[in-house]
Amino acid sequence: MTACTRTLSIYAREARAQLLATMRQPQFLLPTLILPVMFYALFGVAFARGRAEPAHWLLATYAVFAALGPGMFGFGAGVAAERESGQLELKRASPMPNGAYVAGKLAAGMALSALALLPIYAVALAVGVSMPAWRWAAVLALGSASAAPFGLIGLNLGLRLSAQGAVAAANLLFMAFGMLGGLWIPLSQLPPWMTRLAWMLPSFHLGQLSLGLAGVLPPTDVAAHLGILSGVCIIAVVGAWSAWRREEA
Repeated sequence: MTACTRTLSIYAREARAQLLATMRQPQFLLPTLILPVMFYALFGVAFARGRAEPAHWLLATYAVFAALGPGMFGFGAGVAAERESGQLELKRASPMPNGAYVAGKLAAGMALSALALLPIYAVALAVGVSMPAWRWAAVLALGSASAAPFGLIGLNLGLRLSAQGAVAAANLLFMAFGMLGGLWIPLSQLPPWMTRLAWMLPSFHLGQLSLGLAGVLPPTDVAAHLGILSGVCIIAVVGAWSAWRREEA
């Protein structure tokens, strides 16, 4: 076995371990797997009285919303809890590459995001949402990838705050990204100041990209959305790296 193969094997095992650990914690499963489909069934189906148009619109935004749980709670609250319990220190002391821990959590977050989207897809199909196969796949891919920026933001919370503080901050961002990012209600139905504020939030840009992939809105400002998301990720990576180095010191 070559060094590269051994390293990839370590990364894969860590990703599997992180996924299993999250699945065994009910406090993370509720916001990760259950809340998205419950909210979608309520707002996208019940309040829409079975009409396909609102269900189609919310399918695109809930693909992004499904990634909020793994990012905010799996990273934010989860990393803070592991830090306080000494698990993170133990992992750093092990021969496992440092990058495997973050990469494993990111992979687990993306897998959980895709898993959370599957029951939403089932509800959408039941109420008559129709898209070409490539759009279903594209929305699923974007929803899974959305776990990365949310996870990096959550990692900053987990490395900088106590477990209790990280839970509070994760809940606050979970609500803010969902509501103010236009994932629950179209921004056209909200006050103008919320529309201006939305441009500062990664959830808004991911939601707009998802709406374009789903064929709900024309794909406009794609470069701007991608540019802002890239900036958010870079800032989050630098912040997390700084916090990680401080923990090592």
